Amino acid sequence: MYYLAGDIGGTKALLQLIKINAENNTHITCGQKRFLCHKFDSLESIISSFIRPLNISNLVIESACFGLPGPVNGSKVKLTNLPWIVDAHQIEKTCSIQKVHFVNDFYAAALGVDTLTGKELVSLYSQDISSKVNEMSVPMPTQGNRLVVGAGTGLGVAPVYFDGKQFLPQNSEGGHFEFAPISDTQQILLQWLWQQWEHVSYERVLSGPGLETLYAFFIAHDLPTTYSETSSQNLNKNTLHSRQDNKVGLDFTVKDFDLSQKNLNAEQISQAAGNGDPVAIKALLEFVTIYGAFIGAVALVWPAQNGIYLAGGIAVKILDWMQKPYFKKAFLEKGRMTQIVERTPVYLVTDESLGLRGAMRQNQITSGLKLS
Repeated sequence: MYYLAGDIGGTKALLQLIKINAENNTHITCGQKRFLCHKFDSLESIISSFIRPLNISNLVIESACFGLPGPVNGSKVKLTNLPWIVDAHQIEKTCSIQKVHFVNDFYAAALGVDTLTGKELVSLYSQDISSKVNEMSVPMPTQGNRLVVGAGTGLGVAPVYFDGKQFLPQNSEGGHFEFAPISDTQQILLQWLWQQWEHVSYERVLSGPGLETLYAFFIAHDLPTTYSETSSQNLNKNTLHSRQDNKVGLDFTVKDFDLSQKNLNAEQISQAAGNGDPVAIKALLEFVTIYGAFIGAVALVWPAQNGIYLAGGIAVKILDWMQKPYFKKAFLEKGRMTQIVERTPVYLVTDESLGLRGAMRQNQITSGLKLS
C-alpha cells in the first residue's frame, strides 16, 4: 500500500511517498521532493509532477494527507498565500488516490513535534537549559500543553492540548490578530502600514514578506530599532520607549508608503545583514524582537508548560539573530504577567520537514497504521 504526504506552503511544497509492507508494518520511502509553488497552477499539477518520474506501475495511493496554509473546514479549501482552491475530491479523481485528507499546515507541524528527537531542537530560552548551541540534545518534555508557532511565507500558530496521555493539536489562525507595537518605532511602523492595510496583522511583519516590509520601512525612515543598543550590556529597561530625541511625526501621506523600496528578498536581507548592511541589520533585529513579543503574547493566551516550538522556514535560517538578546528580552517583557512566560521554554525546530512528518503521521492516525 502507498501513502502520500505533503506540506504545502506559500512558497514551497514538500511531498513524500512511502510504501507499507502489510505483513510486518515496515515501510520504505519511494520518493521525496521539494517544489516551488509559483511554478505550478494547482496542487494536482505538483502531485502529478512528483509521481510521474517515480515510474511505479499501476500506482494507486491508499491515502494522502496535505497540510495546507489556510483555514481547513472541509474538502475544498481556499489557500491564504497562494491563488489556489484545492478540492480533495478532484485530487482523488485526477491523481488516483483513494482518500485525500486536508489539515491546516500548522496542525500538521504540531503533529510533527511528536516525531522529533532532542537533537532536532535548539533551546532559545529556558530557566534551566542554556540557550547556546552545543552538542548535547535538548531533553524532550513529556507533559503539559504546547504551542507551535512559525514564520515562513505566512505566520502559523497551533495550540496543542495535552489530555494526560497524548498531544492534541487545535486549529488556529492566530497569526492574523492585530500587530501590537511595543515601542515608539513600532508605533510609527504601524501608522506606516495602515496606509496600505486597514487590518495590520502580525503576519504582515512576521513572515518572509514581512521581513522585506521591515527592510523597506527602515530604508524610508532612519529610526532606531526597539532595542537600539547593539550590545547586551546596554539592553535595559531604559532603552525601551526612551527615544524622544529620535521621534518622527506620525502624520504620513499615502505617497510615503512605498514597498518598491524592498529591493531585496528575505534571503538577501539576511545575507546583507551578515555582511554588515545597517538597514538589513535593523530589519532583522526588529524582526526577531517582534517575534519574541508575539510568542510571549500568545503564551499568555495559551500557557504552554511543555514548551513553545518555533517552526516555519525563517527562524532556522537566522538562528544567530534569534540567539541575540532581543528575542528573549521581548519574549519576557510582559509586565505583571512576566512570571508566566518566564516559566515557558522556547525551542527552535531545526528540521524543516516538520510539517511533512506531521502530515504523514496524520495518514497513520487516519488509516490506523503503526509503522515500525
